[in-house]
Amino acid sequence: MGSGMLAGRRRETDVLDALLDRTPPRPGVLLLLGDPGIGKSALLRATQHTARTREFRVLTVVGVESEATLPFAGLHQLLRPVVDLVPLLPRTEREALLPAFGLAEGPPPEPYLIALAVVNLLASVAEDRPIVVLADDIQWLDPQTHEVLAFLGRRAVGPVVVVAAMRTGHPGPFLTAGFPRLTVGGVDREAAARILSAHAPGLSRAERQRIQGEALGNPLALLELPDALRLSPADVLRPLSLPDRLERAFAGRVRELPGPTRDALLVAAVDSVGDLAEILAGTSVLRGSGVARTALVPAETVGLVEVRDGAVEFRHPLMRSGVLQAECLARLQAANAALAEVLVDEPYRRTRHRAQSIVGPDDGIADELEANAALALGRGAVMSAIGDLERSARLTRGSARRGHRLLTAAEHAFGLGRVDVVDQLLRAAARTDLSELDLARKEWLSEIFDDGIPGDARRVFDLCDIALRSAEADDHDLALNLLLGAALRCWWGDTGPAARARVVAVAEGLDGVDDDPRRTAALAVAEPVVRCAASIEALSRVPSDGHVDSDALRLLGMAAHAVGHEALSAGLLRRAETALREQGRLGLLSHVLSMQVIVHLDLGDLDRAAACAREGEQLSEETGQPTWRTGTLACGSVLHALRGDAEVALRLAAEAELEAGRRGLNDLLSCVQLARGVAWLSAGRNEDAYRELRRAFEPTDPSFHQRERFTGLTFLAEAAVRADGREGARQVLAEMEEIALTTPAPILHAHLPYARAVLAAEEDAENLYSAALREDLSVWPLVRARTELAYGAWLRRRGRPDEATAMLTTAQATFDRVGSATWGDRARLELMAAGTQPAWPAAAGQAGVHERGRRIGVLVAGGLPDAEIAQQLHLPAGVVAMYRQRFREAAGTGSRVTEAGDASRR
Repeated sequence: MGSGMLAGRRRETDVLDALLDRTPPRPGVLLLLGDPGIGKSALLRATQHTARTREFRVLTVVGVESEATLPFAGLHQLLRPVVDLVPLLPRTEREALLPAFGLAEGPPPEPYLIALAVVNLLASVAEDRPIVVLADDIQWLDPQTHEVLAFLGRRAVGPVVVVAAMRTGHPGPFLTAGFPRLTVGGVDREAAARILSAHAPGLSRAERQRIQGEALGNPLALLELPDALRLSPADVLRPLSLPDRLERAFAGRVRELPGPTRDALLVAAVDSVGDLAEILAGTSVLRGSGVARTALVPAETVGLVEVRDGAVEFRHPLMRSGVLQAECLARLQAANAALAEVLVDEPYRRTRHRAQSIVGPDDGIADELEANAALALGRGAVMSAIGDLERSARLTRGSARRGHRLLTAAEHAFGLGRVDVVDQLLRAAARTDLSELDLARKEWLSEIFDDGIPGDARRVFDLCDIALRSAEADDHDLALNLLLGAALRCWWGDTGPAARARVVAVAEGLDGVDDDPRRTAALAVAEPVVRCAASIEALSRVPSDGHVDSDALRLLGMAAHAVGHEALSAGLLRRAETALREQGRLGLLSHVLSMQVIVHLDLGDLDRAAACAREGEQLSEETGQPTWRTGTLACGSVLHALRGDAEVALRLAAEAELEAGRRGLNDLLSCVQLARGVAWLSAGRNEDAYRELRRAFEPTDPSFHQRERFTGLTFLAEAAVRADGREGARQVLAEMEEIALTTPAPILHAHLPYARAVLAAEEDAENLYSAALREDLSVWPLVRARTELAYGAWLRRRGRPDEATAMLTTAQATFDRVGSATWGDRARLELMAAGTQPAWPAAAGQAGVHERGRRIGVLVAGGLPDAEIAQQLHLPAGVVAMYRQRFREAAGTGSRVTEAGDASRR
């Protein structure tokens, strides 16, 4: 059947050859998409041959529909040739991968740690020679293997090439990962005619034309439809899709076979592993008498299966489908029951076949499926466990028990971040008679992906009431989960003081949970201002060393950020990040990285913030968490604004605003306004900056957030001075001073002295600048440097150039060190105005300054005036003039191209 499949495939084979023909070999991925029988498998076989001639190590896996529910069946098949190298992996990865294959006992491994282990295993193997992974029919792989393949495609390290083939019309993570695609279409008429002439030479011209018209260039159809036309001419002309016609053609071939052969094919079609002895034993049970190997010979003769090395393999998945289509429901159930009787030593598979052998509820089998789910979880196969629990629920007679199993499955789906699966399971559970506690669990699960509706105080009160009832039923875990959900609503959206107070009252009323991190986090995020002191006191009791659960560290780090203690938050989140990486909990790691972006920005560590933003966005994409991706984008927009890239900052802010605005996420909208304000400051558009920043301090504005606005105070003060908005900014400052009397939030108390000095009357300014610089700002380098810049500019304007130069030089060094090109260039402008030649970072120093210089240099060399360059690059004209002067001084003499191009690199 393989002959002819590559006819007319020059384009496809060239693409695949190019993927392998790269020197040195490097990671690559390609998805082949096409209809059944179109030739994807033939292309993979050709790729396998090419790879072997080029000394690649080839690993293969083929998805089988009946095997799609077996945990990690595909991954085991793929890695079987290199599984003996697993012991060389780091301990945590080794202890994840071996239990996934059932080769070792251990705690349930994290799904993403298994994926990481596979990436690192193949990277290690590829050190000797490059690897190509060929995966066929990935739509039929078990969901865990499918996810691992997608992860491998994104994260492949070294010379590892992944080529996967998938039928069109099927969903899956590999399809949605954004990998390069090659759509495999039908062969042209000339190639189709050659295939027919070679394989069906006896056809009349009319028959040949009819088959070519039906096949539409599909090679499998060109090979198989001639026999179908001979057996049943009417079936070929029925108005069905081509795969349906082929399935019917194969079904017709099955009906002509002897009874024992047909029974053996049926058992093989419902079997998940293709073991010959197992299939013959199942067939014997089905027939009630012994069946020998010869029973399959007629099926081999007509080309339906191949039997070799003790295994039965259908020559094409449509042939398996044709066998199943040829049988009635009773026969399918009987075949599954026969296999179940044979699989006495494999309880997991036995239960699955038993479940397929009945119609209607069966509590015994439902209980066995629930036990199967526990086995799957023990191997890290969470999606398989969810499937087992769903099937268990369908077979459960009692409505309340059925609902409980659906909710358990939904909890596991939540752990994977699969909002689509959670919603589907919750809808099913809502149609059952749930117990009161399960009703509470349903509310919590509904809340997980739906927090942050602005002004929805009613929902906060409902969640608090349900939490109280859960606590009264002695389920404090559920109560705390519900309370945290209620508190997060108060954080993400403005629910009002009454709702916030209700969360605090319920949290404080729970007994025996004072040190639970969920209680600490709930109090901090619900009332970050009022409960600041108490939250900081609770956080101070967290041990600085020793074991603390990674999720607890995540929640405590979130609490510390909520109350504005960024230094403490950074330490807790760093510990959480380390632990989550070791455990492979990439879903929660994306949360931690996203939070770290804004924390490190507040602390002036822009490089670390950038690294967290890059990885956080990637992980939120990989783990299917769009809200956390939006949060990372919002924080990333602030990062680019601080670095002086206003264009990128404004673009990211607009993208984040779309999702944050749709869901009314005030917290993220506040970050968006901060990014816009700082970006316009960077561009020298001070009125725009003041307008955008002022919005975040207006209680009626969607971007108002009682805690996040603290970060914008210094920028608002700076914009107000530049845009003649002092009076409005002083009103905001007075409000912040009043709030500071009730909250010890470090971030607010670090920003207030700057705002006081910048907005002060002339006669008070110097004392306030001096007071601000006496503050301990060691963990707030940007705040200190901006204070020094503002004070230095004030001194210069007062005719005190020596004092100004000392302040400005220190400020500029800090800005260059942390990577803030905007304020570094402002310090340089002030130094030039004070009569001092400013320093520039070395070539290996701040990338932002050199990139800014390169872009300005290109436009200068093109002859554009300063005003036009400033407009294009969102920069103040004075900054452009400063760089132009630098180019002249650095180049000495020469053309403008030399001046601008060479000097920008110095």
